Amino acid sequence: MPDYGLLYKEWKQNKALIVITILISILGNPLSILNMYLTYQGCVTGKEIWVGPCVFSVDYLNGTFISLFWIWGVVLAVSQLGIERSKVIMDFTLSLPYTRGQLFNAKFFTGGMIIVVSQLAGYILSVLLLVLLRPDQAVYFHHYSLGMIIVSLLAYSLVLAGGALTGHIFAQLLVSATVTILPFLLIILPAINLEILLGGTVEFIHGPVPEWVKYLFPVTYVVPTWVEDSPYYLVIPAIMTIIFYIIGYISFVKLSNERNGYFFLWKPLDRPIQVIVIIIGIMGFGYFGFAATESFAGYIFGMAAGAVIGFLISYFSIYKKTKHQ
Repeated sequence: MPDYGLLYKEWKQNKALIVITILISILGNPLSILNMYLTYQGCVTGKEIWVGPCVFSVDYLNGTFISLFWIWGVVLAVSQLGIERSKVIMDFTLSLPYTRGQLFNAKFFTGGMIIVVSQLAGYILSVLLLVLLRPDQAVYFHHYSLGMIIVSLLAYSLVLAGGALTGHIFAQLLVSATVTILPFLLIILPAINLEILLGGTVEFIHGPVPEWVKYLFPVTYVVPTWVEDSPYYLVIPAIMTIIFYIIGYISFVKLSNERNGYFFLWKPLDRPIQVIVIIIGIMGFGYFGFAATESFAGYIFGMAAGAVIGFLISYFSIYKKTKHQ
């Protein structure tokens, strides 16, 4: 367990955000149920028009406050690393008499406990509320409430790892957002371009795909339809959370602190990532050019535009320094 002094530092440094996150995480689930109950009461009293009879159903597929809980994991991670680094507070943090491993674990432990404990507290309050209100049915309540804890931890660990690899907030968010769709960029996009070049069909795109494959895309969890599938699939984001923790830990321990506002803390990543961005730009714009014109000429024009745009984006993102405050 991290040193109490480090935990207190994380608390003092992010006190307002932590309090807001805890309150929203605790109250979000019960308020979702109350909102559904008030809607039901509106039907009973005739204030709202329903199709069919009035039924008090707690249905988590109809949209709830907790569907956005993952955002607070992102905000916590940005505050703990991106903002701390951009405001040069990281120099003070690293000067404390602790190892880098202890510092990172204190951050991860603080954020993880805030997410898990507060959402569990909200879940328990919601269970008590369901016992009190006695809805006719509760659809996906347990699966969604407990699954969202894993999803929030995934978002938190992903963005925290992005912050450990990068030198400022924009880089942290851009890398994290890219990773959420990385399987598409590395597998589906090249296959689509291969179809265009060969004039045929790449079998695995159009053939049967196992249900669990979509869970390899972190962006899948932004939309709550994942709750319709087996809860055992949530093992995948749990494993990804551990992987991102390991990446973040190693990056924070091994890489030097960034004072110059560069994109990546590990400089050998600059050129390979730039090349990858350009290639993705070529394939992405090439596909859109082909789809828009339905011609190979449009495909070539799109590839040329993608090369230029990919170069400019990668150059100004990776090599242009961002001033710290």
